[in-house]
Amino acid sequence: MQKRTFIASVICGALFAGNAAAVQAEEIKQGGTLTVPIINTGFVDNFNPYTTKDLLHGIMFEPLMVFNNMTGETNWRLAESADYSDDLKTITLKLRDGLKWSDGSALTAEDVAFSFNMTKDAPAFDQKGIWSAGNLQSIDVVDAKTVKFELKEADSTFIWNLPVYHIVPKAVWSKVDDLTTFTNPNPIGSGPMTAVKYIKPQQMELCRNDNYYLENRPYLDCVTFRSYNDNSQIQPALIKGEIDWGSNFIADIESTFVQQNPENHHFWYPANDAIHLYVNTKEAPFDDIRVRKALSMALDRDAIVDIAAYGYPTANFNVGGIGELYKTSIDENVNKKYADITKFDPEAAMKLLDEAGIKDRNGDGMRDDASGKTVEFDIEVVNGWTDWIQVVQMVTEYYAEIGIKANVKTVDWAVYDSNLKDSKYKMSINWSMVATNPIQAYQEYFSTSRIGKTWHAGHGVHSPEIDALIDSFGKTGDTAKQQSIISELQEFTAENLPFIPLFSNPTWFQYNSSKIVGWPSEKDPYVQPVWYDGGKRVIILNNLHLK
Repeated sequence: MQKRTFIASVICGALFAGNAAAVQAEEIKQGGTLTVPIINTGFVDNFNPYTTKDLLHGIMFEPLMVFNNMTGETNWRLAESADYSDDLKTITLKLRDGLKWSDGSALTAEDVAFSFNMTKDAPAFDQKGIWSAGNLQSIDVVDAKTVKFELKEADSTFIWNLPVYHIVPKAVWSKVDDLTTFTNPNPIGSGPMTAVKYIKPQQMELCRNDNYYLENRPYLDCVTFRSYNDNSQIQPALIKGEIDWGSNFIADIESTFVQQNPENHHFWYPANDAIHLYVNTKEAPFDDIRVRKALSMALDRDAIVDIAAYGYPTANFNVGGIGELYKTSIDENVNKKYADITKFDPEAAMKLLDEAGIKDRNGDGMRDDASGKTVEFDIEVVNGWTDWIQVVQMVTEYYAEIGIKANVKTVDWAVYDSNLKDSKYKMSINWSMVATNPIQAYQEYFSTSRIGKTWHAGHGVHSPEIDALIDSFGKTGDTAKQQSIISELQEFTAENLPFIPLFSNPTWFQYNSSKIVGWPSEKDPYVQPVWYDGGKRVIILNNLHLK
């Protein structure tokens, strides 16, 4: 059977993308430490990549490949190629020559196969549901460099799942009794920074992997992680030069950051994910589509962006679940048909609430359900996410204007994470999938296999028919048919409104070039500058070097 390469060709330089790749190695200074902020409650002695919120992906553990949505290229990492069979049921993945773990032992196809099979035995680690979805039949080792993924049904999208899974050493992890509680002491990795120099409650430093597979990479010696409680602590740290890379909201950045050192303080905010208010449609009154529509129509998105978010995002009037990141896939016919959903129209919103039986029954200005109980709910947001807290506060004010009592509820990340996955929320502000193709966002929203595993599928709007529609995308290579499927999913989203669109988030990215250069920028957009994405992070790390 003939094979076809997933990416027909990879241009020279795709591995190192960016102008930094063109600089001769002898011209680049080796050494230096990159300092980055992490919003958390502190660091603990845990180097399990599956239980540390992706802190180690692209740092200690190298991905197989990275699908670079900024350039449209595939950046091959541990893998050198991945080929589909003609029937789209077999993927043959080949590793690079001479790969080693940080302890010097060989990294082989046995490690890769074990790493994926491990997630079948530990379902909590099956991050993209490749096993629970039922299509993956087996993963087989062909030789020391080659692994085959066998699928039951054709799926041209399956390969997009592979970079998310962590490749771990079989020699260590195969001896672990309980993978979910394993803290991976004395970690062995494959990424650019694998040596643990120290770990303290408020700071951790990882240093270069002497057995890294890319010659002379990383240029930097170490990465220091500093713990901060919230965005308000990061801003002064950026201004003072205590950290080099920021990935969080900074208020009035031109005056508070750039003007303090115009030569070295920079930011770049390319389009990112669509931000929504996720609604639990399994609970009253949100089980009534009229209520969900009313709550959408009550919001002045332009004002929210300008006032609460300082004008950095783009108001999202797209009704189909995606935003500007997927601009070429947005169906304007769907937007036109359902335009009222995102139009600011409080009068129409109140009329819908009246029709739904949500009325002010006692004259106190707040609406009640049929039993006379005041309709009241919390909107969950992570404690310390100051920009989103401001957004949610403004949302509650718009809801109050139509007689709905909503409260800002700040919670710790662990609570936020579990509530979204387990559908233990009434309303929660959250993002959407940033991926190679918007079909992956719809998989996260609607595929029943993702329920309980992702923040985006707990809203309660699912059906076998939509599962089948999503699955049909991977069974064709016809781009027109694929776009038709995306359009149908947009209409389904608009009809059912499992979440209320707010805005397209910018990619928050600030950087200080006083000591370190090689950053992506508007002039050199070699990758979307997302710290919290291990694949994009590792590409940037391999380009950064001393000034």
